[in-house]
Amino acid sequence: METLTVEDQTVYFKSSEEMDEVDDADLVVTSPPYWNLKDYGHENQIGHAEAYEDYLDRLQTVWDACYEATAEDAIMVVNVGDRRHEKRFYPIAMDIYNRMERWNLLDNLVWYIPNSLPQPAYYLDKLFDDKYENLLVFAKNHDYEYTFNKIRVEQKYKGVDPREEKMNDAGRSVGNVLKMRAYRPPTIKQGNYHAAAYPEELVYALLYTFSNPGDTVLDPFLGSGTTLKVARKMDRVGVGYEIDADYRDLIAERIREDMDVPAWEQFDVLSDASPTNERKGTTESSLSDFSE
Repeated sequence: METLTVEDQTVYFKSSEEMDEVDDADLVVTSPPYWNLKDYGHENQIGHAEAYEDYLDRLQTVWDACYEATAEDAIMVVNVGDRRHEKRFYPIAMDIYNRMERWNLLDNLVWYIPNSLPQPAYYLDKLFDDKYENLLVFAKNHDYEYTFNKIRVEQKYKGVDPREEKMNDAGRSVGNVLKMRAYRPPTIKQGNYHAAAYPEELVYALLYTFSNPGDTVLDPFLGSGTTLKVARKMDRVGVGYEIDADYRDLIAERIREDMDVPAWEQFDVLSDASPTNERKGTTESSLSDFSE
């Protein structure tokens, strides 16, 4: 088995349907392959040219492997988009949840993607273009008292009757809809970049919320290496699985890249909506607040 180690980040180039190399990860953050949308060029890949039920079954095998590879109080975050195929809608996020037996659903966040790519031409008959994906947050231990690091932004008030006391001096918690542009690298048109790369800012937000420095972060579908890049930046120990060893050089380069710490306000949809009603505790906004 081929491996790659960059500082505290380790990559195993094999299927994540078995992950015997790790057993104490604190957090799983991943984005599984899309179903029947992209051929990643590996004979044992998940999602391409296989029946929908088989796709879900193989994903479930990975989620079970994640359960065995994590600590008792672990959290798992799965980024997944639903799918339209041959004039039928497939609620992949819901179907993943319905099949999940060992992990407990803790929350569901929405990643709003202003610059999502257009669907292929054979989807032109659909009513709306896809602009969001789900972030399913699972807890391994239903009885554990979890303590998370809340992302907070400045609380803004407008009007003659602001609240006399703030609920928290650090600001308010961000909403459960995170607005982040998908990562489009300069080389994407050359066809040499992983097509499903989620933005490093999204990973940063998840690692900030659900882990601490020194924790082990696992990504069973590593792809281009974004999760481990952010893990290195945030002093986490990263472990990734990628079935295609051709990504080795790309992953190594990606992990070593530097990144800026994101400003939370730019990702919070609520920060776009300016309160205009002077009555205490009420706001109004227009549809334009949620445009690009």
